[in-house]
Amino acid sequence: MSDKQDWVIETKNLTRIYGDGDQIRALDDVNLRIAPGELVAVMGPSGSGKSTLLNVIGALDVPTTGQVLINGQDLSDLKDKDVFRAKTVGFVFQLHNLLPTLTARENVEVPMAGYASAKEKARRSKELLELVGLGDRMKHLPGQLSGGQRQRVAVARALANNPRLILADEPTGSLDSTSGQELMALVREINHTQGTTFLVVTHDLTVSKQTNRIIVMQDGRITREDRIGSPLEEDLKMWRYSGLGKKLVNEDVESLKQIGMTKKRMRSLRKFLLEFGSDR
Repeated sequence: MSDKQDWVIETKNLTRIYGDGDQIRALDDVNLRIAPGELVAVMGPSGSGKSTLLNVIGALDVPTTGQVLINGQDLSDLKDKDVFRAKTVGFVFQLHNLLPTLTARENVEVPMAGYASAKEKARRSKELLELVGLGDRMKHLPGQLSGGQRQRVAVARALANNPRLILADEPTGSLDSTSGQELMALVREINHTQGTTFLVVTHDLTVSKQTNRIIVMQDGRITREDRIGSPLEEDLKMWRYSGLGKKLVNEDVESLKQIGMTKKRMRSLRKFLLEFGSDR
């Protein structure tokens, strides 16, 4: 796929610098392509540029240099970013950001204001809440819902105007493990049945393993990309990039001897990691 129209997201030499004196290079020459229907995770330590990348892609922030193209459209050419965000991109954040005085149904209808009739808003909000398993909670206020249910409402709201792209920033960060797993199961179902593209920022390896591809960032740069394989393959990949894994791959004999590892075991483990823990 070489034509720009084939990509939902494409960034070219994307850089975002904050500050005038001691500058912070939050994004540093990021080149990224995401195809229609992909479910992609972005991982990395705090300050690696994950959320900045999401904000720039979603037109919540502007790059210092470089380009962002969404469905082939250069965001620098946008005349109305509010319309773009309302109709092209859906957002899900760690905190659901629901309006506390509105019902679940009314919250889902908020992004449709000015873009749909009252009848269409009612139909669409009902449809989406049923999609996320909350057809019986439409009249409930956020305070009457569990954390997982509130995030499901947030997902329904993100889908309100039928965007091709959903940007999710730590969507399971405020949830317990069970609710987080349920939310990711919902994301996978929507990705599969609706063909919606998801870009999910997360620090949780269990979340990232449920996507199709993991992008790893460090100091504003993309340092690695992994295609998701079997659970065993993913565990081996993580082992390869761990401290011990790197010592084995780089044949750091002295360090490995200090933890009592024999040369024979080093060779066999290194061969195993290189063969089965590689990014294929």
